[in-house]
Amino acid sequence: MVRRAFPILILVLVGVAALFPSFLWGPGATHSHQYNYMWTAHFGEQMAAGHLYERWLPRSFEGLGSPTFYFYPPLAYWITGGIHALGVSIFQSINLGGLLLVLGSGLSMHAWLAERGTRPLTGAILYMLAPYHLYDFYVRGALAEMTAFLWLPLIALAISWLPRRRGMLLLAASYAGLLIGHLPLALLTGLFLMAPLVVAKIWRDRSSLPPAILGSALAVLLAAFYLLPAMTLQDEVSTAMLWGTDYRASEWSIWTSSFELFPCLALALILLAWPAQSIWTGIAVVTALASVGLIPFLWHISVLDKVQFPWRAFCIVEFAAVTALMQYRPRPLILAATGVLLLFPYAFGGLLGAAFLRKPVDYALIERIEPDAPEYLPAGFDLSRIRENDHWTDVSRWRDLPRGDHVRVQRDGPVVLGRSAFPIWRVMRDGEPVPSDGPLMHFDARPGVYHIERVTIWQERWGAAISLAGLMFLMLSLVLPRAISLLSKFPAYSPLPALSDRPYSGGLGRSRASGGEL
Repeated sequence: MVRRAFPILILVLVGVAALFPSFLWGPGATHSHQYNYMWTAHFGEQMAAGHLYERWLPRSFEGLGSPTFYFYPPLAYWITGGIHALGVSIFQSINLGGLLLVLGSGLSMHAWLAERGTRPLTGAILYMLAPYHLYDFYVRGALAEMTAFLWLPLIALAISWLPRRRGMLLLAASYAGLLIGHLPLALLTGLFLMAPLVVAKIWRDRSSLPPAILGSALAVLLAAFYLLPAMTLQDEVSTAMLWGTDYRASEWSIWTSSFELFPCLALALILLAWPAQSIWTGIAVVTALASVGLIPFLWHISVLDKVQFPWRAFCIVEFAAVTALMQYRPRPLILAATGVLLLFPYAFGGLLGAAFLRKPVDYALIERIEPDAPEYLPAGFDLSRIRENDHWTDVSRWRDLPRGDHVRVQRDGPVVLGRSAFPIWRVMRDGEPVPSDGPLMHFDARPGVYHIERVTIWQERWGAAISLAGLMFLMLSLVLPRAISLLSKFPAYSPLPALSDRPYSGGLGRSRASGGEL
């Protein structure tokens, strides 16, 4: 018992040490500090009131409201908001949420490396303290992106377990977690991590293909409650702001990155991974080169261009490099060279993070005007009112518009409400819907009382139903292993051979009793 608890205790201490400055003086004025503050407060209030997933933020943009979480993944703010709902301050909820994510990444990395038998505690500590890991918290404040560090080792572990049932189920759960944690990184993970691992797995055991496909598909079903609204409602908001100048991956290259940060980090991680001469070397090298824009035309592919920043993929590079490093004993020369290179990103991130911890933030102003992300402004909104320096939106001209759910109209004519238009809102009069339009809700009125009602749109209903179906399938797969195992004895007749812990040896080729190693 003590032996099992020892690694957990060490990883807890490492996590606390890594985030200790933020507990004392932070969280700092990171790139996302206002969003972390507002969104943690929102989820905390809503969860304390019994609402687990309130996607509409009524106070955003000085009360105009914002459909932020119809588009932004909820996982990170379920964590910080859940802590805040317990009575913890917003600041310490953010810190504790960051600690849980850092610790969770260490625990998942420990599980992955323990399965491989390659120095799990050392690798987990290195993973938790990797430069981009800390940069994400102290400089970028990217809580959502930090959730990816937790899932990457579990995804790799799941693929290593294929074609067994537990591999398929873990792949479904872990990739679904990544989908509701950070969608751009889910895309990058599918390309740079999952694809090569699955191909390598199928090369050795072709029976791994069906459970790999099934697990990935089940992950999408589990995340449908978030994905379906996020994918189908983008015409309702100002998504052009997501891909403006400096927000397209194709705009970044090694020449536009801080040399002391990303290029030095890429070279150091390549040096660490190279001696392993394994698939992890390949993943680390290719993804590192992609992260600094050294693979021609890659980021000009439309769907990849929309991940915004190619260096997001350093999450994957660090995971692959640490995995590779744990496969061999590095020579002193390698350690010395990488140590020198890593001094630059650690120093750059450390100095910038320290400056952010000292920088004052007017949180009273943030609470008063709630400057949400401008991409969630309603479609057709005047984007010239967005300030270039901080992307805050000036909505002062609409402060006097009515913001309640009931409006009494005295005479005929147009009425403009102080509420962002979005399909969940409907104007009603005498029990009948009244046509309205945006970007701020407005309609032609005649004297009377009008009510603004919240409706559940089809994307919410269908997304929830699909996710529920996926969850039921997952639960049945967990509680009925004997029945599924019985089916797998007859692969010629079983529609679900991938759900058994017995290897499938049907027409796709040979099988192995073990998931093997990657």
